[in-house]
Amino acid sequence: MIGILGGYGAVGSTTARLLTGRDVRVGGRDGAAARRFVRDALGGQGEAWQVDADDAASLARFCRGCRVIVNCAGPSYLLHDRVARAARAAGADYVDAAGNPAAFPELGPGGTATGNGVADGWVAVVEAGMLPGLTGLLPRHLAALAGSDSGPLRLDVYTGGLDRLTPAAAGDIMLVGQEEQGAALAAWRGGGRVARALTPAHDVELPYFPGPVTAYPYLSAEAERVAGDLGLAEARWYNVITGDRILATAATAASSANPTGAADLTGAAGLARAAELELAGRTPYYVLLFQLSSPQGTRTLALRTADSYALTAAVVAHATTAVLEGGIPPGVHHADAVLDPARMPAELDAVAAIEITDGLAPIDLTAPAFEEGAL
Repeated sequence: MIGILGGYGAVGSTTARLLTGRDVRVGGRDGAAARRFVRDALGGQGEAWQVDADDAASLARFCRGCRVIVNCAGPSYLLHDRVARAARAAGADYVDAAGNPAAFPELGPGGTATGNGVADGWVAVVEAGMLPGLTGLLPRHLAALAGSDSGPLRLDVYTGGLDRLTPAAAGDIMLVGQEEQGAALAAWRGGGRVARALTPAHDVELPYFPGPVTAYPYLSAEAERVAGDLGLAEARWYNVITGDRILATAATAASSANPTGAADLTGAAGLARAAELELAGRTPYYVLLFQLSSPQGTRTLALRTADSYALTAAVVAHATTAVLEGGIPPGVHHADAVLDPARMPAELDAVAAIEITDGLAPIDLTAPAFEEGAL
């Protein structure tokens, strides 16, 4: 039995569909919504549960009897490690679409927590979504294609698009600037983080992105970990934002996050509304663009999707299957550190288009737009 918390939501509903053929338990605060989803979307093939993640007894009942608990609820900064602890207490392994690493301070080098699941065989996979998760897996895939003798590597990453925002997703986005999550304007050089090494780029044209965008440098905790694991000489990661309304609202909303890690839920709702207004009359899209450069040249991997939540669900479902099939060792792990990067293009075929090419020139947003003295 696979228990999916938030199982009728944007990510959970697609995850449940992708796991068709296995026994699933769909849970959320609205029991009627869970029952409708199981009846209409799953053809009655599953259990519908009313469960409140804020109620320890309710959560314990939901987890009991499950082989794996899949957490598709949020925002992650409010749930912290509550669902993971309930899963482990019930003897169930755990997969989290998000799983703020700050909620798992016991994570050690290599992604395995000594003394936290290793002894009793418990398995937990966190950050098993699109970002973070897939944004760590795809650079590893590119690096494997380049080979170990390719020389110094530089990675440039651009992620963003125009899609709806659930309140839970908006709440997590508001906390992106928290220090434990990463560093704005930072880059990776010479084996470590370099503060304020980059600047935002406004109204720029990027391959695979329709129209002008704003590219905002942000070196996440995942980006640093991947850069270190791959031994990159340099890495530059940018969040790509489409629309002035989202940019302005996100800047205002982020300032409402307090030092304890809590966010203003009103601000999160405002950010979700801004995304909805920006999307009105336009086609949703999301792009993950990676360029790996070496002395031999530049290889580009571009992933495009019309539904970022379906993309997240595909990674969640893949991670869940890997846990069920015994492919993940005991302990707590980041998804990109234990899933097979080479399998991801095929796993995502139904929800995204992936192109790998050597024919695109390297993008460099740090280069001047014109030479000094030019008219």
